[in-house]
Amino acid sequence: CDALAQSGGVLAELQPATLEKLNSVLPLAWSHANPIDVLGDANASHYATSLEAIADDPNCDGFLVILTPQAMTAPSECARALTKYASIAGKPVLASWMGGPDVAEGAKLLREGGIPCYAYPDMACRTFNYMHEYRANLQSNYERINLQVDIGRLSAGKAEVSERISRIRGSGRCLLTEAESKQVLRAYGIPVTDCEVCATPEEAGSAAEQMGFPVVLKLNSTTITHKFDVGGVKLNLQSRHDVENAFKEMKESVSRLASPQGFEGATVQPMISLTGFEIILGSSVDPQLGPVVLFGMGGSLVEVFKDSSLGLPPLNANLARRMLQETKIFTALKGVRGMKGVDISALIDIMVRFSVLIVDHPEIAECDINPLVASSNGILALDARVLLHDRVVRELPTPAIRPYPHQYAFAHEVASGVATVRPVLPQDEERMLGFYSQAAWPDGLDPTAPVSDEPLDVCRLPSSATSPADRRAGATS
Repeated sequence: CDALAQSGGVLAELQPATLEKLNSVLPLAWSHANPIDVLGDANASHYATSLEAIADDPNCDGFLVILTPQAMTAPSECARALTKYASIAGKPVLASWMGGPDVAEGAKLLREGGIPCYAYPDMACRTFNYMHEYRANLQSNYERINLQVDIGRLSAGKAEVSERISRIRGSGRCLLTEAESKQVLRAYGIPVTDCEVCATPEEAGSAAEQMGFPVVLKLNSTTITHKFDVGGVKLNLQSRHDVENAFKEMKESVSRLASPQGFEGATVQPMISLTGFEIILGSSVDPQLGPVVLFGMGGSLVEVFKDSSLGLPPLNANLARRMLQETKIFTALKGVRGMKGVDISALIDIMVRFSVLIVDHPEIAECDINPLVASSNGILALDARVLLHDRVVRELPTPAIRPYPHQYAFAHEVASGVATVRPVLPQDEERMLGFYSQAAWPDGLDPTAPVSDEPLDVCRLPSSATSPADRRAGATS
């Protein structure tokens, strides 16, 4: 069980109907749960009928049969009885015959019958998980691209962000302020808190009154990244007087701990009382893979827990979900200890939009949303940071995965109406085969025809032809 869990697998929970089947074929003292303990005096029939009983359980993706030498157990007979179950409805059957020479014959029978057999169960568990990962990787090649995403809105957001990034890089800056960073995220449909930039205590007080109390006051700076370290965050301010005093205290603290130039005003934001999970969603550039997206547990202890997963943009819904499932916090996001679950679909949509942002703008060197607060009431980015590549960088990194070229999709009028013309998608494979099968092809050129087992004709030189060495010799004679 430990080896399975360490590799990412879980023990299946057997359905009541499966338990009833097992009750009818096993002694009363069997374990009545998974792992299925058929007891030490189990014979070949117990092993075979148990495997047959659980074969149709929809909760089971594969099976591992373990045997250790017992006085009443015949390893070879058990192996021989299992070989007819080498393939169960597409579910792999693995075995671990423990006992070395005492079970060697049985292990050989299993392998000859098409059932992989291992000396130890942990090796079999790792193999099962490798098989699952391999299948998932193959399926990722056929991931469906969601064409229902609001392409028009994302295109408008792309133009807005491109203009903003070009202007900031042109001024010689690389670090966006929090307000600028949130404007970038908002352009791609990622929910962020309202953010009002103020240059004086009086402006901050007025903005807070219009926004409504309580509010948060945060440092606005184009040079300082970590606001908490210099006293650049004031929480739960309840009145105009509190806001104006906090503004003055912040200016003094930043000037003392950093520099007077580092203080460029402050932003007034609503104090969000959203109780939920703190998540980090970010990106950075890998020297080999280019832009990489990170998802995981966020907040101030993100470096302590290090619960995160990585993915290559652009993401789609399935790839984003897989990133979620690779983290421990995903279990909590589905609901835990009385807390309602998060809208996983909405979270996945934010991850997809974030990945599109990163691909659309290779000028972005780093982008962090921390925390991204998620609860049953909604998802909201409370803080954000965007760092750009210096303008002296001419060759910007490119994504390892080429994004789907939405720009080449268009509507075209045909005799029967309007047709959509677009680049091919993975799911078009079956349609393309159907199209080709209906076309007329010359003999031997049908791309849908099954591959012949007949040997191909080998191109040979006529018997009168000479070798290159002979031709060179003849040229010099």
